[in-house]
Amino acid sequence: MKTAASSPAYETITPPESIHAPYYACLDKDPLAYAFTAKSTIHAGMKSRPVSREEMVPLFRCINHEPRSEKSAAYFNIPFCETRCTYCGFFIRFSDSEESRRYTDAIIAELSATSRTEAVSQWPIHAVYLGGGTPTALQPQDLLRLLLSIKRFLPLSNDCEITLEGRISGLSPDLIEAALAGGVNRFSIGVQSFDTAIRQATGRIDDRETVIATLKRLCSYDQAAVVIDLVYGFPGQTLRMWEQDILALQELPLDGVDLYQLNLLPHTTLARLVKEGKSEPTASLPEQAAMYARGVELMHELHWQRLSVSHWCSNSRERSLYNRLVKSGAPILAYGCGAGGSLHGYRYANSRDYNDYMQMVEDGIKPLAMLAYPSKNKLLASLISDGFDLGFLNLQKVYEATDIPMKNWCLTLLEQWQQAGLLKLSGNWLQLTRAGEFWQVTMAQALLNVCEQYAATGTEV
Repeated sequence: MKTAASSPAYETITPPESIHAPYYACLDKDPLAYAFTAKSTIHAGMKSRPVSREEMVPLFRCINHEPRSEKSAAYFNIPFCETRCTYCGFFIRFSDSEESRRYTDAIIAELSATSRTEAVSQWPIHAVYLGGGTPTALQPQDLLRLLLSIKRFLPLSNDCEITLEGRISGLSPDLIEAALAGGVNRFSIGVQSFDTAIRQATGRIDDRETVIATLKRLCSYDQAAVVIDLVYGFPGQTLRMWEQDILALQELPLDGVDLYQLNLLPHTTLARLVKEGKSEPTASLPEQAAMYARGVELMHELHWQRLSVSHWCSNSRERSLYNRLVKSGAPILAYGCGAGGSLHGYRYANSRDYNDYMQMVEDGIKPLAMLAYPSKNKLLASLISDGFDLGFLNLQKVYEATDIPMKNWCLTLLEQWQQAGLLKLSGNWLQLTRAGEFWQVTMAQALLNVCEQYAATGTEV
């Protein structure tokens, strides 16, 4: 491994302005609203080389025989939805009671197929997440079968967080009781907004009164953490509406809440409606920035405890463990149509084509659509992504995460961002300002891009 001592030439490299300039923030405007002209919408990460289609399944089998040795999670994708929300970019197919049974059989078969491999069996799983799609679209008996199979085939830790994602319209008493009987100890419910007009315009079914009554009923079981998502930036959503969404938390005994920005993905129904003039536009970046800042202010006023830039809890029941593991680059075992995960640094994803997925599982083949080799700087990427999500970063750990000394290159960009009002540097620590928190994904990706370019330049010297 190269070190600063063995590679003194690296220390003398002057960072070219052309490397940093594209990522510089605006210095003469409010950084909260105008730091950058565009905002990244996906989790920050580094590039990695894809494995050829012919090699995917054999290589995946090979890496499954290497034991895990770090905190890990498992993700199960349920590809059914009762309705297609206008803003959603992840829709696969509508709910169907018969397909609920068939799909549950298939995902259990996929789970069983690798359950005895070293990568699955020889280290605890600390968090399980049933996402989608809409997992609450499964029939109650199928949900219970899946949960019991997860307990049977995965080495769950004693304190394993088991999350069921869902929507209000799917939370029947039978479904809730099946979830609890199967070991679910955390519900993550996509409320998005309590405002009836906003909800129904985006494809959510239930009105405000039904949402509140259903959440109260779910909380009344008192057997699991109940967490909701709230989203800002919808067409027609004013700052006052957003404030009312957050203040509604006072009516509910919730354990956690996420405040997320609406990302207008180009292939969604909402993007088409906006483009055709059939919908009001989504909130502008300055408007969303104001909503974000006001949301943080209100959460402080309500005395919720902050777990990350976008997540809060009202008590110790909510840990948000799965989210933390994902952001920190932990291994994520993935099952189901469209599921994505990682193992030993390899990223992978199952087929999103429902029929292909079902056929491959029936044929006894891992239904892979993509496998990518580990990034050379995986640890670096995990540290930066996780740190920016938390709002603070230990820079010394970042500098030690690669065999190329990048301190001077990183500092050039970080000091410019500090000048712009996005962060504060103190010793080995970086602390995001409120503006930096709003732009954190954009900044994390920019810093990773600079690191990659520096690594490439350093290698050539």
